[in-house]
Amino acid sequence: MKSFLSAVFAFLISIIQLIFPSNVIEINFDNIVDEIRPVHNIGRMPEYELDSETNKYFTDANMVSCRTHDIAETDIHNIFPDFSKDVNDESSYNFEGCDKILAAIVDTGMTPFFRLGISYSNAQKDHELLLPPTDYTKWAQICEHIILHYNEGWADGFEYGIEYWEIWNEPDGGKYEEISESEYKTENVFWHGSPEEFYRLYDVSATYLKEKFPDLKIGGYGSCGFYALTKTNNVKSGAPAYNKYFIEFFQGFLEYVEEHKSPMDFFTWHSYSSTEVNTRWIQYVKDNLSNAGYDKAEIICDEWNYDPTENEQIDRRYGANQTSMLCMFQNEGLDMAHYYCAIATGALHAGMFFKGGKPTSAYYGFYAFGQLYKMGNQVEIKDNLRKDMYAVAATGEDGQALLISNVSEKKDRKLKIDAGEYTVDKCYTVNENCEWVEIPLPEKIESGSMLYITFKK
Repeated sequence: MKSFLSAVFAFLISIIQLIFPSNVIEINFDNIVDEIRPVHNIGRMPEYELDSETNKYFTDANMVSCRTHDIAETDIHNIFPDFSKDVNDESSYNFEGCDKILAAIVDTGMTPFFRLGISYSNAQKDHELLLPPTDYTKWAQICEHIILHYNEGWADGFEYGIEYWEIWNEPDGGKYEEISESEYKTENVFWHGSPEEFYRLYDVSATYLKEKFPDLKIGGYGSCGFYALTKTNNVKSGAPAYNKYFIEFFQGFLEYVEEHKSPMDFFTWHSYSSTEVNTRWIQYVKDNLSNAGYDKAEIICDEWNYDPTENEQIDRRYGANQTSMLCMFQNEGLDMAHYYCAIATGALHAGMFFKGGKPTSAYYGFYAFGQLYKMGNQVEIKDNLRKDMYAVAATGEDGQALLISNVSEKKDRKLKIDAGEYTVDKCYTVNENCEWVEIPLPEKIESGSMLYITFKK
C-alpha cells in the first residue's frame, strides 16, 4: 500500500510540475549533448565593399555564411548573359560583378552560400528568364564553370572553397488564381515551367554537378514553406490554393528525386511564420525526407524572418522573437539557417539594421548566438520552462554561456539558474532603445526580452 501511495504521490508531483513549471534552469556544463550549429547566418548584406564598418557586425557575430539570393550580380544570366555561347570559353562569362560581391562576403569571414538561379528583381524585369532552359545539361555546365571559377581558379578566379551550391529558389511560389475550390492556376514568380520541368532541371543539374564535384554539397530547392499544415501535418481543407500547391510541389519533387535517385546533400525551405509553427515544419521536412530515402540530407531554412511586418515598429520584443527562433532551430536539430535579410534600408524583411546601419534588437540575438557558436558545444539544460521560453547553453575554450528568450505577450517569468559549480559572471540584454547593455542578473526575465548570461567556475 505504501509503495502504491508513493507512486501516486510521485505522479501528482510530476503533473503539478507540468502545470506549474518552476522555471529553474539546471545547466550541466560538463554534459555535452550536441554541437552548436550555424543557424545564425544571413541572406544579403548592407554593403558589398571591402572593410565595410557595417559588415564587420557579421564578423563580430561569428557568422558562417551569406546566401546570395536576391543579389542580382550572382544570377546565372548575369554571369553567362548569352545562352548560345560556348560554355568552355572564358569570354562567354562576365564574373566582374559577382567577383566583387563574393569578395565582400569573404572579407567578413563568411563563405558564400551560392544560389544558382535568379533573383526577384531580375525575375520581375524579364519573365523570359523564368522559363526552363532550352538545354538542361548546358545550364548545369554553366554552373560547373561558375564553381570552377570560385573554387579552382578557372578564368582568373579564386579558391574560396564554397561548399554549398543551391539549385534555384522558390520554383513553387508566386501569383495564383483560384478557379474553384479544387482548381487553380499559377504563374510563379521564380519559375514559369511546369513542376515536372523543374524536377527534371534539378535532377539533371544535381546529378551532373555531383559527378564533377563529389566533395561539394549540392541541393535545393528553396521551398516557399508549408503553411497549409495543421498541427497534425495534414493539409487544411480551408487552406488557400497556393498554400496547398507548396505541399503538392514538395511531395511531387520528393517522388521524382526518389524515383530518379537524384543526389541531394541538403534540402532548403523558407518560412515567415512563428517559432512554434516552425518546430512542426522541421519535423515535417525530416519525416518526408526520411520516407523518400534522404534521411542523411541536411535540413536548411535559408530564408526566414519571425514577422517581417514588424519592421516598422522594431523594439526589443522583435529581437526576442528572432532569438527564440535561433534557440529553437538549435534545439530541433536544424543544420543551418539564413535570416532574410541583413540589408540596412529599413525595408520590409530587413529587420537586422535600422536604416543607416545601426543594429536593431534582432542583431544582438544573432550576436549572442554567435558567441555560443564560437564556444562550439551545446550542453544539457534540464528545465521546466513554459512554451513561450527558449534557451540554449554552450561551453568551450571561450567560456560558458546561456541564451534565453521570453516571447510571452504579457508575462514576465521568474528566473532561477542552477549551474552546479559555475556561477553567473555577466548578464547582457537589449534595452528599450535596442541597445546591448550589461545588467545585474534579474529575478525575472521580462516579457518580450532576451538575456545572454556568461558563467565562471
